[in-house]
Amino acid sequence: MTRLHRYLLPVIVAGLACADGPISGPVAGYVTDSSRSQLRTIFGVPGAFTFSGPLALPDGVTQVRLAPGQDFALAESANSAPGVLFLKAGAVDHLAPITGAMQSADWIAFSPGAGSAMLFSAAAHRLQVLSGLPDAPQVALDLDAATLPVEPALGAVSDDGSLVLVASATSLYRVARDGSSQVVLSTGGILSLTVLRNGVDAALSDPSTGSVQLVRNAASNPQLRVLASGLDGIGTIFPSSDGLSLFVARPGAETVSSIDLSSGAMQSFAASVAPVGLIPLRNRDTFLISARADQPGWVFYRDGIAGRVVFIPAADSATREIPVRGGVR
Repeated sequence: MTRLHRYLLPVIVAGLACADGPISGPVAGYVTDSSRSQLRTIFGVPGAFTFSGPLALPDGVTQVRLAPGQDFALAESANSAPGVLFLKAGAVDHLAPITGAMQSADWIAFSPGAGSAMLFSAAAHRLQVLSGLPDAPQVALDLDAATLPVEPALGAVSDDGSLVLVASATSLYRVARDGSSQVVLSTGGILSLTVLRNGVDAALSDPSTGSVQLVRNAASNPQLRVLASGLDGIGTIFPSSDGLSLFVARPGAETVSSIDLSSGAMQSFAASVAPVGLIPLRNRDTFLISARADQPGWVFYRDGIAGRVVFIPAADSATREIPVRGGVR
């Protein structure tokens, strides 16, 4: 749900094998490379993470877009319909095609719980919403993008697919089932956008003011509120697993912040690195925040009221670059 969606993200746990052999152990999550054509597993626990070697993908798969914190992804194939790529125990399990889904998308925005996803293609002039992920996917909305007031730069959708939001660089719109749209707000800038866990509220980050804006009742009667301001270097946002707070990556300040959605109270945690994305991993409130060529990856996780940052040893020369693809796009 963010542009930063385009920049993906010391001891090995006992029982893990080397990257070129069979690997077993706790699966922390997954990550793709900058082209989304290579998929790896993150094994281990905080303080003992490691990247696997590239996973074998089904024939013809060209791009993989990971669902936030889940064991599946949406996969595009060269000459066939896209599908749900199921992952199991750190490996690819199987690929199930999605009838009616567009073959290729410029960007994809998952809902926080990955029950739905929004797909947009400028070349095809189409915007789709898939619901029922991952086991019963269906096209819940299929629009001619030319009917929208702007070409969407990013979007957000609720887990049940009922709330659909799209945004330009400065304006936010709600899209109805019949394809009509209504402006929700205009602001100085929109860098990241998410529907909250309750499925009716939304939040966005505005880099022009360093603010997080909250949109209550976005589905019917929007009420706007500045949740926090003065956040230098603001970037990706993502709701906490309990739905009570919002995580904010601040790469310009090398900080991850947590903001209470009711009170606006904020905690900030030094990240030791620029958190260029918030890629949810499988554990609650655990995010891959950075990973670059021949350098360690970095993971932020919430530990009670504290925030911790730990690293993943750098990929060796055989595995090469694993740039963070921020957020859930």
